[in-house]
Amino acid sequence: MTETKHIRSYFALLSFIIASFLLFGINNARATDSKLYSVKGISVDATAASASEARTIAVAAGQRRAYKALLRNLIPRSYHDSLPEVSDADLTSMITGFQVSNEKTSATRYLADLIFDFKPESVRPILQANNLPYAETRSKPVLILPVYDALSAKTLWGEPNPWRDTWIDVFEKGNGPIGNSKRMDDWAQTRVVPIMVPSGSLDDIRTVSVEDAVGLNGPALTEIADSYGAGVVMVVYASLQNQGGIRRLDVSVQRNDAFSTAVVESYTGGQTDSDIFRTAIFDIVDNLQEGWKDQYILDRSIENKLAVSTTISSLSEWMTIQEKTKSVPAVQEIKIRELSVEKAFWEISFVGEVDQLSSALAQRDLFLNSVDGFWLLEAATRE
Repeated sequence: MTETKHIRSYFALLSFIIASFLLFGINNARATDSKLYSVKGISVDATAASASEARTIAVAAGQRRAYKALLRNLIPRSYHDSLPEVSDADLTSMITGFQVSNEKTSATRYLADLIFDFKPESVRPILQANNLPYAETRSKPVLILPVYDALSAKTLWGEPNPWRDTWIDVFEKGNGPIGNSKRMDDWAQTRVVPIMVPSGSLDDIRTVSVEDAVGLNGPALTEIADSYGAGVVMVVYASLQNQGGIRRLDVSVQRNDAFSTAVVESYTGGQTDSDIFRTAIFDIVDNLQEGWKDQYILDRSIENKLAVSTTISSLSEWMTIQEKTKSVPAVQEIKIRELSVEKAFWEISFVGEVDQLSSALAQRDLFLNSVDGFWLLEAATRE
């Protein structure tokens, strides 16, 4: 019986080693979120002497717009006026392919919606050569709870709540900015901070009341965040005044992961209530994206190595931990130093600061902690 147990332990350990080798035999491969490099929603409309010529013109213009939208999505707003230009040939070589939908043609006109897939390894050198900071780490979704104060009556799920209706119209029905092609291109891209608006189901109503939202009731907000797979709940509290036809919308924003005094932002103007609501929503979302990018810009001149230990409960858990760690853009290389059926000792090479690595890992439900001078990397426990 003892011999059988030893043989099973040996083969279990061998399976761990083989799995680790297969997953990380090539340690220098860079990880990134491919969605950030797939540029969608590029609507083109071109006219020429023939439909085929119009198509050529439209695709060429579309891929240049896609390139600029890609860079604006990765780079902080303060650098958007200095985006590097590239030749048509270089731009074409950066694209692995494109998809076409809603295609319409006439004898001289071409219209379509295009998606372009870019090669990260072709884009990064251009950014680095031009000293442009960029962020590739994506946040867990932020769950929005829109609370509306009408005549001192606070509403979250009840009606009327035009503030919540507008959030749903923008994010569930896809009615983003209109008019400006640059703004429309940017809005269509995969966000570094995904936004979710709850459906207002019976479960939602039972979980979080308007009082829970306004009072930032921790357990209630955590429960609804978990139900949607969100990392953070953001309560956006709005009140609208209309005096003499002049609208003023006051909005305060608070998060359940950052207890601080709410700052009130005021918005004025708009032909309708919906107009001013939309202006505020676009501003809030843009600021979320920019704040995240500022936090996750990596100083690639800083190279670090961290020795960590991880408790292992199963082969599948160990493989998942490795895959999640490797998916962090800052991680350059992983080396396994010692491995048993219960614990792994390994080394993570990365760029940037330790706190940035720790935050990026937390977005993947991995938690890095220093205990008695040793670094522990553990998966989140699920009850």
